[in-house]
Amino acid sequence: MKRNEEFVLRELADKNVLIPFGKKALDFNGVITINDTAKFLWERSEDEIVPEKLADALVEEFGIDLNTANEAVKVFIEQLREAGCINE
Repeated sequence: MKRNEEFVLRELADKNVLIPFGKKALDFNGVITINDTAKFLWERSEDEIVPEKLADALVEEFGIDLNTANEAVKVFIEQLREAGCINE
């Protein structure tokens, strides 16, 4: 699975937001605010979204246990999928 390239990450008013553009902007009215952890995961999934690699990156960066990292990645992917930010 890959990120939908019709979303761009920007910082607005000290918030991390995913902004749709192109055709997606016509379908999606608004922006998606994400936290710093989601920003970290978004930036590391530029080429492809690989849950195992993202979980490992969370463990390495934040020192959390693998189970917690796996759950965070699962939630991240589910929320992106619901918002149309992932191409399967």
